[in-house]
Amino acid sequence: MGKHKDGTRLIGAVLRGLVLLLAVGLVGGAGWYVVANNAAKGAEGGCETTLRVVTASSFATVVSAAGRTLRGGSNCVLVDTTTSDGRPAAGQLSQSRADLWIPDDAAWDVIAPPRLLAKKDTLNAYATLATSPIYMVTDPATGDRITAGGGSWLSLAGLLNTKNSGVRMVVRNPAMSGDGMVAAGAVGEAVWLDKGMDASSLVLTNVLGVTRTVNHDLAAIPEAAGEVGLIPEYALLATLRLAKSDRRYIVGSDHTAMLRYTWLPSAAAAADPKKAAALRRLYAAFTSAEGSRAIAEAGLRGPDNLRPIFDGANVLPEPTAKPFEVLQPHHVQHIFATWDPEDRRSNLLIIVDLATNGTAGGSPTNSASPPPGKVQVPPLDVLRNGCVVLAGLMPVGSRLGLWEVSPGTPGYRKLMPTDRLDDTSRTAFGKQVGKLAAHRSGPGLFDAVVAGYRSVRDDYHDDMFNQVLVFTDDQNKDSADTAAVDDLVRKLTALQDPNKPVSVSIVVLGKKDSADRLKTALKPIDAYVDNALTTDDVQAAFIHVVAGGLHE
Repeated sequence: MGKHKDGTRLIGAVLRGLVLLLAVGLVGGAGWYVVANNAAKGAEGGCETTLRVVTASSFATVVSAAGRTLRGGSNCVLVDTTTSDGRPAAGQLSQSRADLWIPDDAAWDVIAPPRLLAKKDTLNAYATLATSPIYMVTDPATGDRITAGGGSWLSLAGLLNTKNSGVRMVVRNPAMSGDGMVAAGAVGEAVWLDKGMDASSLVLTNVLGVTRTVNHDLAAIPEAAGEVGLIPEYALLATLRLAKSDRRYIVGSDHTAMLRYTWLPSAAAAADPKKAAALRRLYAAFTSAEGSRAIAEAGLRGPDNLRPIFDGANVLPEPTAKPFEVLQPHHVQHIFATWDPEDRRSNLLIIVDLATNGTAGGSPTNSASPPPGKVQVPPLDVLRNGCVVLAGLMPVGSRLGLWEVSPGTPGYRKLMPTDRLDDTSRTAFGKQVGKLAAHRSGPGLFDAVVAGYRSVRDDYHDDMFNQVLVFTDDQNKDSADTAAVDDLVRKLTALQDPNKPVSVSIVVLGKKDSADRLKTALKPIDAYVDNALTTDDVQAAFIHVVAGGLHE
C-alpha cells in the first residue's frame, strides 16, 4: 500500500508539474502574442487599420486634422498622408497603393490608373469635400477693360485672343495643379460654350502665346500692367495683407470657375470591409468641428459654400454665377495638349478632296460676313496653310501622312505616305503640301477614306492618337448618295478593331446640309462630322485634331 501511495504521489506531482509547465507555456505564449501583436500595431502607429491617402498639397492640413480625430480608442485608424499635385499624382497612387485620393478637382480622375477608383456613389465616391472659386486678378485699367466686356470669362478670352491688346494671362502650369488646369479650362470652356470646341481650341492656342506659365511659385501673381493672374480664393486669402492695394479682383459674371476637392476612394479599399469602415469614419470626420475648422483655416469653402473669415477678404466679390461643369476628359486633354507638345503626339493621315468647279458654294470665307472689298483666301490656300501649321504643332516622333482625292483608279494619290515626323520629314511634308491641287469633280472620296482608315489601322501605334482627318467640299455630292454612304459605313465597320481604335473626322467646307447628312449617316461608326464656314473654322479644326482628335 505504501509503495502504491508513494507512486500515486509521484504521478500526481509529475502531472501537477506538467500542468504548471503547460500553464506557464500558455501564459508565455499569450505574452508573446500580446508583444507580437503590439509590435504589429506599433508598426501602424498603434492602430489596426491604416488608410493610405494621396491628396493635393493645398488640402494636406485638412486631411491631417480629420485623421487626428480617428487616432483615439481601441478601434483607432492611422491616416498615412502623401501629398502630390497634378499629373504626377497618377504615379503616386500606384506607388503608394492608395486607399483614397483627394485631388483639388474632380477632373483629375482622367489620369487615374485604369480600374483603380471606386465607381461613383460607392462609399461617397465623387463627393465634394471643399471648394475654392478662381478670380481674375489684375491692375485697375485692365480690370476696367474686362468689366467693360461684361466682366466674364468670355470677355477675358476675347481680350487675350485679340492681337496686340496688351492683355496677358498668368496661370500655374495646368499639368501640375488644379489651380492651373481649372483656370485655363475656364478660358477654354467660355469659348467652347459660346462658339464650339474648334473655336475653343484655336483661342487657347492663341492665348498660350500671351501667357506666362508659373511652374514653381504657389500662385499666378500678376507682376506687370496688363497681366491677369488667375488665382483661387484659398491662395488669395493667404496673401491679401501683402497684396497691392490697387489690385482688381473679378469673379466671372457668366460662370464661376471653381476647384472641387473630391473624395475618390479606391475600388480595392471599398471592397475591403475594414478599409471601407475606416473610410466611412474618415469621410464623416471632414464634417466634424475639427474637420470644418481645418477646411476654413486652409482658406477653403466647405459644403455650406461660405467664405472662411480672413482679414481683408471683403475685397473679393462673392461669386454669384453658376459654376462651370467639371471638365470632361476630352476637355482636359485639350488643355494638356495646348501646353505640352508631347500631348499632341498623333498618328495622323490627312485626306483632301477639293474640286475645281463651283467652289463658291463650298468654300470657307475669311469670316461669316466678310467686309466689302476684303480679299477672299482660296480654299486650297487655307488647307495648305492649315497643314503646315498642324505639322508645326506635332512633336518629333509623331506620324503624319497626306493624300488627296484625284480622278481615275484608285481615286486618290499619296502625296506623302505616313512617316515618322522629324525635321527632315517635316520639311518634305511642307513641300508635298505645296503640291495639293483641286481636281475635277468625281468619285474617289469614300474609296480614299476606306483605304486611309485601313492604312492607319495597320500602322497603329498605341502610344498616340490614331486618326484620319478628311477635308471635302462635297462637290461630287457624295453625301447625298445614300447607297455609297451606306457602303462606306459597312466597309469601315468591317475594318474596325477594338484593340486598334482609329477615329475618323470629316470637315465639310461651307456646306452645312452636306455635313448634316454625313453626320447622321456616319453615327454607327462614331465619326466626327462638321462644316467649316470660315477660314478660322478650318484652322481651328487643324489645331484641335492634335489635341486628341475631334469629338462631339
